[in-house]
Amino acid sequence: MPADILPQRPDYRNYLFDYLMRFHKLLMAVLAILLLSPTFKAMSQPGVDAPGFAKAAEFELKDQYDKSSAYRFPKQKLTVLTFGDRKGSEQIEGWVKPLWDRYQDKIDQKGVAMLSSVPSFARGLVRRIFKSQVKYSVLLDWSGDVSKSYGCKGGVANLFVIDRDGRIVMKLTGPATQSELAKVFNQLDKMLQ
Repeated sequence: MPADILPQRPDYRNYLFDYLMRFHKLLMAVLAILLLSPTFKAMSQPGVDAPGFAKAAEFELKDQYDKSSAYRFPKQKLTVLTFGDRKGSEQIEGWVKPLWDRYQDKIDQKGVAMLSSVPSFARGLVRRIFKSQVKYSVLLDWSGDVSKSYGCKGGVANLFVIDRDGRIVMKLTGPATQSELAKVFNQLDKMLQ
């Protein structure tokens, strides 16, 4: 049979190529929108305040004295939570002391120890170390669930400023600097008015 009489079969390669190109363009458009959004930028850059970042997770943990504390929203006071693992805890004092000196009981300030790497048989010892070395209450996150729900990073201090309705209005990571403390003070001062 001559070639011009044979029935023409559609070239599926062209269809597939066209489909993949359209899908690729759509994917690139969605990715560009996501990357340009302010929330994504704030979430992806450590040490940057993130307005409207997320709703704060509600939780209940015990401290080193076995006293339970629950965080439910809305609350009467603004909340500042600082999370740290062993290495990150070295940076927490730089945040906690200036905040306490400035606001005292005007805000609810609490530290959360990220302890998921501590084996269960060593928890009693770790609790005793906290009791002997830290006089203020520190919530102990043995499972790591609370730290994970806040998106905490290991090896650095993680600070969250939370409004009375439970919205995270600022997230900072790393050591406290004068400029970072000024950002936190400015945010808290505005919210306390």
